[in-house]
Amino acid sequence: MTTEASPRTGPWTIHRNDDIVDVRTEHYRIHQNGGGLVALTAHVAPSVYVAPRAMIKDNAIVVGSVRLFDRTVIEDRAVVADACTLRGESSVGGEAILRGSVQLSHEARADGNARLSGGLHLQHFARVSQGTLAGGMTVQ
Repeated sequence: MTTEASPRTGPWTIHRNDDIVDVRTEHYRIHQNGGGLVALTAHVAPSVYVAPRAMIKDNAIVVGSVRLFDRTVIEDRAVVADACTLRGESSVGGEAILRGSVQLSHEARADGNARLSGGLHLQHFARVSQGTLAGGMTVQ
């Protein structure tokens, strides 16, 4: 058992025997497709790519060919499906639902009751907390 420090989460302990990681009071497993952290309470399909510094927390559901790069986070009761991609330090939380080929980059965030679908791209500091956005557009 080793203890390491992470600038995003603080101290965490890795139990190498069973690939369980304790971050503060939450328990995670190391996702086999990418090596990122997935809360034991979250549902993540094996087809989802979770980069080594990405996290899926709480009761989030992530299915399909979703790709999480860099230091992205999906948390709370958010649902991310299909071919969505998160990059940078973007995040999804609350009860937001992302479908289709939605992309979040930089520090963009979808949360609350947001419903995003289609070829939508949120970038920089864009934040959507309610309502529905669909189609091919970029929100900065």
